[in-house]
Amino acid sequence: MLSPAEIVAAASRKWPAVLRAEGSGDNLFPLQIPFGQPRTTDDFDVLQRQIQALASASMPWTIDWEEVATRKWGRQRIPMRVVFDSADALADALKKSRELKELRTAIHLTRETCPALAPWLRTRADRIVDHLEDWPSLVAVCQYFHANPRPGCYARQIPVPVGTKFIEEHLGILRELLDVVVGERANQCGETFYDRFHLLVEPAQVRFRFLDLQLREQVGWPVLDCAVPAPSFADLSWKIGRVLVVENRNVFLCLPDIPETLAIFGAGKAATLLHGCAWMRSADIVYWGDCDDAGFGILSRLRSEFAHVRSVLMDEQSWLQWKTLAIPGKRDLSASHHHLTPSERAAHEAVLSGPWMLEQERIRSADAHEAVIRSLTSE
Repeated sequence: MLSPAEIVAAASRKWPAVLRAEGSGDNLFPLQIPFGQPRTTDDFDVLQRQIQALASASMPWTIDWEEVATRKWGRQRIPMRVVFDSADALADALKKSRELKELRTAIHLTRETCPALAPWLRTRADRIVDHLEDWPSLVAVCQYFHANPRPGCYARQIPVPVGTKFIEEHLGILRELLDVVVGERANQCGETFYDRFHLLVEPAQVRFRFLDLQLREQVGWPVLDCAVPAPSFADLSWKIGRVLVVENRNVFLCLPDIPETLAIFGAGKAATLLHGCAWMRSADIVYWGDCDDAGFGILSRLRSEFAHVRSVLMDEQSWLQWKTLAIPGKRDLSASHHHLTPSERAAHEAVLSGPWMLEQERIRSADAHEAVIRSLTSE
């Protein structure tokens, strides 16, 4: 038989269902908690202690007793059922009365001000308790999107009395709520929250450096180092012979002068940033990233966009030469990298054996620059 504390613990596992019932209008009460009837074959002292502990517990539950004839101890008054008669009684036992009160207030507010959330309330009302403090603001945002399913503005411009960063700070729960509120009016093909709910986003920036002053003058660009929106970068009609893509900012800033070469700071998003850059298809593209699972993933995705991409310092020989500088890394078990050469794949498998991470800035600059220059300028 469970002790009073164990009965409360068992009852706590019913709490999420009770909260969902508050949203759906279902009635789960009286709610019986299985507690295991005392065994009348046990030692009498043990039996009496168990029964006494339950009888004397100051808890807002109802105990149904029955007199049972036992062979060993005669007739004994035995507890048969422990029942909570209401959600308030269960909340009292779990010390969640305030939570229940605030949940009911939140549910009432939601039904009154944003009825479109009714389907969500019927199945997910228990989620409200994770957001009680912000719930009025979340409902206000939902109200706005229900009336304006295609805002066409930036998230911080939504005319709702919440902090300007509120939406971006609550993307998870808002995605869940707005999927119900906006429904079929959402952009079903949108990959991000902002695309899905018709919000503007600042275009990603592509930062690049001319590693050759004459190349800059040749294309007529005013500065050596700058960043432009990715769509604008894709629209360029440059004829550049060599492009070097690197992932680390410090490495990018310290690259040496290399004839006829443009360097691009990928920042872990090279394939996405450079998508649609038709003018790069005629350039010799070299990618240099970290020797880790993420780095090989970026290389693979970039090569899926530009099949002729070559890598530098990411092959098996480079790994064997510099692996003493590697540190513990991470592995994405869901990832698969289909666009690696045999030597890159061997290095990738060695990296996964740790998993390890050989960050590109760990390699001595003189050695790295020599390898990069050799890769870019060799015929």
